[in-house]
Amino acid sequence: MGGVQKASEIRVNELAEDYSWVPIVLRPLSGLTVPVAFDAILERWDEKFPNGSSDLLAGDRLPPQHIECGWLGVREDLLRLGIFEERRDGRIDMPDLYRVGFGLGRKGGVKPRSHKS
Repeated sequence: MGGVQKASEIRVNELAEDYSWVPIVLRPLSGLTVPVAFDAILERWDEKFPNGSSDLLAGDRLPPQHIECGWLGVREDLLRLGIFEERRDGRIDMPDLYRVGFGLGRKGGVKPRSHKS
């Protein structure tokens, strides 16, 4: 396994310990190529979570801090954590450290790890 893939795997695991909701919202994005329009992310989330962001309130895990603002609040939390980055044109980008571990692509970038679902 390459250095970036290994570092990404470690960071994703650390992130899941501190913010258990992050892998839940990022898993459905696997296979997307960044940078990507936020609408494409919303499509994936709407498909995976038919009850909207309120699906993230289930269970005993801490929800995103701004869950009361719906998916825009989740987006804001991912931006604040540095997992999402917003480009000037409004598209969402992701640092390789997270992108690779969560299975998103980038033209010419390090290949994401393969997910076994």
